[in-house]
Amino acid sequence: MKRYYPVALNISGSKTLIVGGGLVAQRKALSLLQAGGAVKIVSPSLTSNLKRLAKSRKIKWICRKVRRSDLSGSGLVIAATDDLIVNSKVSQWAKAKGILVNVVDKPALSTFISPAVFKSGKAIVAVYTDGRDPVLSRDLKNYIKGNWNGFLSCRFRPSKG
Repeated sequence: MKRYYPVALNISGSKTLIVGGGLVAQRKALSLLQAGGAVKIVSPSLTSNLKRLAKSRKIKWICRKVRRSDLSGSGLVIAATDDLIVNSKVSQWAKAKGILVNVVDKPALSTFISPAVFKSGKAIVAVYTDGRDPVLSRDLKNYIKGNWNGFLSCRFRPSKG
């Protein structure tokens, strides 16, 4: 079983590639944009939200199947298609070029995994299970998020004594 080293990456201005144009790709694109990444998506189709982002030039869309050359210049690659063969190829190409790659829901093909994340004020909370149980990560994140205000009220209450 792989063990991961938790880290937060500064991707501001970095070229990031997403292969796939569905809802998972959309979620990844939005989080990469929030982190300042320059997002390029290669996919024959996109969700309507991703099409709007492409039309407003917030992301670059290449409307076709992925090619090895699409990875050139990328610092980060996310394979988010529903085709394991395509995702495996993207993983191989990225690893051969020394590019960090995440194949969504396939930690064995990835050099990094994305934790379940939520933000509140100045805090960013990330939960992961070394890729073994993404549902548990999501549920723990949601539990913490649901109890966050209670935590803050206890945390910042003046102590007596």
